[in-house]
Amino acid sequence: MALQKVLLENLTLPQHANSYIDALHAILTHQGWITCSKSMLAGMTATAFRFTVDCRLTAESTSAYNWIAENFLAADFIGVTASSAAGFHFEPTFPLYLKQALSDIRKSLDRGIGCAIWQDRFVVVAGYDEDQQVLYISDGQAEGYRTLPYAQFGKGDSPYWYYQFLEGHIVLDEIAVYQESLVQAIFKWETHELMLPEAEYACGEAAYDAMIEAFRTGNYDPLGVREVIPYYATAKKDIATYVAALERYWPELRDASEKYRDVAQQWEKAARLFTTIETVDNLAPINTIIDLFEAAKVLEEEAVLSLKRLMRETINNRFHDIGLR
Repeated sequence: MALQKVLLENLTLPQHANSYIDALHAILTHQGWITCSKSMLAGMTATAFRFTVDCRLTAESTSAYNWIAENFLAADFIGVTASSAAGFHFEPTFPLYLKQALSDIRKSLDRGIGCAIWQDRFVVVAGYDEDQQVLYISDGQAEGYRTLPYAQFGKGDSPYWYYQFLEGHIVLDEIAVYQESLVQAIFKWETHELMLPEAEYACGEAAYDAMIEAFRTGNYDPLGVREVIPYYATAKKDIATYVAALERYWPELRDASEKYRDVAQQWEKAARLFTTIETVDNLAPINTIIDLFEAAKVLEEEAVLSLKRLMRETINNRFHDIGLR
């Protein structure tokens, strides 16, 4: 007798998508829990405002954060309950975690809800086949689905495994969600990620300084930076789109909106320019890129100051920790 097979139709990642927010947007949209764009979701969950790099600008910069805590909060900020687990596939207890992960993922799919997992990037699980012992995943690299054998879950080039499944959804006050996201934007600009050693990573405003120093010294990963710059260029564009949309509620955001738009333009120029650089010795484009990021830092700092003026009452009510909800 054939064992169970489940495939959630039309649950796919768009081409070239590789972030957690891409996966979350695909799942929430498929579920009918949201109708907004990915840019709006990235803003509402504050994930667009996360800006972290390691000192050599390696590709892992874009995913260097506390997945369990931050991805839980991303869902929680918009009224979605979620559960997750993570670890290293080389741990002796991994077979036990693998069994539990597959059980949780299948149960979620049986309820019609896809899952986000890490398989060298964030991807979406849209189905499973017990006969074939495979998951059906969409990774943004090819159309449709590809199969991932159960035994290969969490065993990619990176040593990490992770999965998140969504459980329920309530409708929150729209204005409150937007307000919280702006407070979180300020927090992420000013605060270093606690789990990352400050000698090796930089966050928020300090990330600009780390990038500029890496380009000045030539001490950066030439392959990694080709992932880091386009990734954050997309995030800055999402921020600009998001804050511009919030002007309808707070006309006072006009200044911040214009600044974020200009920030996004600086990043877009840098992303285009960097594709022309083949060696560190090519100093003319490098110097131009440094100028672009120096300008972007000033603009983003001014944008955050505008947010602080708008949200000053909420921030003051939280005393010295504006990250508190």
